[in-house]
Amino acid sequence: MDKGLYIASIFFIFMGIIGVWLGLYANISETFAEITGISLVILLLGIGVLPIALYRGGKPPIESVVPLVLLFVLGFYTIGWNFIFPGETIVGTGVVERIHLLAGEYWFNETNPNITVTKGSTVIVSITNVGEIVHTFKVLQVSDDSGNIFPGQTVEVEFIAGQAGTYRYICTIPGHADLGMKGWFIIREGNVTATEGE
Repeated sequence: MDKGLYIASIFFIFMGIIGVWLGLYANISETFAEITGISLVILLLGIGVLPIALYRGGKPPIESVVPLVLLFVLGFYTIGWNFIFPGETIVGTGVVERIHLLAGEYWFNETNPNITVTKGSTVIVSITNVGEIVHTFKVLQVSDDSGNIFPGQTVEVEFIAGQAGTYRYICTIPGHADLGMKGWFIIREGNVTATEGE
């Protein structure tokens, strides 16, 4: 057994599992390709190397090749695909849509309203922390994180509404989204006025 290769494969498997968990369940990933996809590649790399590390002498068994093939296929679709076929370019329309939110424990505007905007518009989300602890705001896969918003502070997050779809907006402080600080952010085609939902 190659101890160095064995330790490396176990490390890759462990880090891959942790990364997949963070990407799928911890509301950290921006996109599938950024955390979850890369973590799956690392996980498969560890699985592919493990039988090679354990095999005693000579040629490794053919079974060890299968995970490596999967590694390259998955790597292409999660990482390489974005380089060969880049995503849609976001083109601004010049329309500005303003959203005003209050952040408290643990809600936005008490009811976590649906927010609907138009594709291509410049969205300015103003968040005022009316609670007693620090909060943040982010539209997953769409906007940057606001950073810490301290009690009594107002912060603006500005971005262009890109690809039409339904996204999650959350407070990124660990545990706050699970306690209720999350809602739906909808980007629609055509002329839609920004709303604060029902």
